[in-house]
Amino acid sequence: PTPTPTPTPTPTPTPTPTPTPTPTPTPTPKSLTIYRGGSGGEVGSKTKKSAELNFSPAATNRNLKLWVFDPENSNKSLNSPGIFYKRDDGDWTWAGSNLDGTVYVNLPEGSYIFDTVEPNQNTQKYKRKTYSLVIDSKLVPKISGLIANSQGIFTVTIDLQVGLPLFQPKNVCQLRSQDGSSTLNNGFPRSSERLRDTGEIRALIIPVDFPDVIGSGNPAEVYHDMATSMDEFFKKMSDNRVSFSFQIFPTYLRLNFKSDEFGLGRWNSGNSFGYYKAAIDAADPFIDFSKFDVVYILSPRSIPWSSIAYGPAFPVRVETDDGWISNGTFSGADAYQRILGADWKWMAHETGHLFGLHDLYTSGSQKPTYGEWDLMSNNFSTRAIELNSWNRYVTNWLSDSQIDCLDKATIGTAALTRVLIPLSSNNLGQKAQFVRLSDSKILVMEYRKNGGFDILPAGNEGVLIYTVDMTVATMKGGWSVQRRPGSTNQDFLDAALRAGDKITVEGIEIEVVNTSEISATLQVRKS
Repeated sequence: PTPTPTPTPTPTPTPTPTPTPTPTPTPTPKSLTIYRGGSGGEVGSKTKKSAELNFSPAATNRNLKLWVFDPENSNKSLNSPGIFYKRDDGDWTWAGSNLDGTVYVNLPEGSYIFDTVEPNQNTQKYKRKTYSLVIDSKLVPKISGLIANSQGIFTVTIDLQVGLPLFQPKNVCQLRSQDGSSTLNNGFPRSSERLRDTGEIRALIIPVDFPDVIGSGNPAEVYHDMATSMDEFFKKMSDNRVSFSFQIFPTYLRLNFKSDEFGLGRWNSGNSFGYYKAAIDAADPFIDFSKFDVVYILSPRSIPWSSIAYGPAFPVRVETDDGWISNGTFSGADAYQRILGADWKWMAHETGHLFGLHDLYTSGSQKPTYGEWDLMSNNFSTRAIELNSWNRYVTNWLSDSQIDCLDKATIGTAALTRVLIPLSSNNLGQKAQFVRLSDSKILVMEYRKNGGFDILPAGNEGVLIYTVDMTVATMKGGWSVQRRPGSTNQDFLDAALRAGDKITVEGIEIEVVNTSEISATLQVRKS
């Protein structure tokens, strides 16, 4: 018989293994470097007592009494004509000296700075010295780092220019600042106490909170993006000439007063210097301030507007146990608005002052003169925030090969053709055209395009033209944008000249011949 075939066994299917999911790594939070340097000098080691006078000064019932002595002979009067003083962000006021060299002023409660003034306008030998002053609730004056003598007089002086190189303009466009400020500059030279314009800047962040506003999160993470974004901005503006190296105090430093203690709930109100100094004093036992070039006092992101609405810069000397701090600022609620980049833009704007730059906006009832064309004009703008070419030039962030300088006196009726590359461009080429109009006024032309930190619609791109008056103080309208024909926007958004536009500024005619993505061609002549 035929054998029954053995059936082929059905193979047992091999099960498909379930893939093991690759775990998504938890991102490591970005964090700033923690300060672990410890405290510095001994408490009070830098405070000096005013010298006793070798004459009997005239009697006075005014609360601030000064005597300005010669830095080369402390027993001799400098014969200074007087001092300039101002309260917080207010206007400068003059106080003249008496025949014996004393200066008497009656001041209400508040925080002030004052400058001692050189005799006979001798700026080649002397440099004005800035002092920080607080008048307390009992109207008693307190000068940072200085104690009054037995007569209640503070002996103050001026700085010598000895050993400092005298400023020599490289061209006729390097106009001198003439606004009377010893802290900010809209021209040349820069103050030696402002942040350096090249190299690494050592920056310290001190996060603070209050019994009624408690900070949350790890400060090194909370403020990381704010600090590093500001650093990137200045790297770009300086063409990588300058950078910031940040350290941060590891925890929120609890201050022993409520957040509204200093009356800072409205812009430009209250005792801003008093708060800044109180925060520095609270941190002094834990920090060696001699290790840093700039200090940022940062409040919690939850700080109410009614407590601290704004945060100004302090380009003035503040005494610590480790010496002077000459550059610092503190933050308020305006830094944490729901505006794109509000925190780092605030930080960059105030740091701009610590480089010596003016506010380009106007205050009070004065109409705007510049508009949204620079972070120093509107630090919360979402449009054109790159520093303009004049600000970069006075900060040494535009080289002589990137600018061209003309003198109005030598410009004739024949057209001078110039080609500008966009200010935001990383390419080599001319970024600014300057024309010296007088010893105190400069005319500036620059090509503004969408790119870099500038966000501009095509209809607002063009050649921006403005003047800078060296005699006008910050916030007083010294920067003036010149409008293209038909420009009406109150913030000068439509002011930049387009191809075919022509305007005349103080006898100088400027015509934009053509524009492209990479350049703008203009002609300059006497009108």
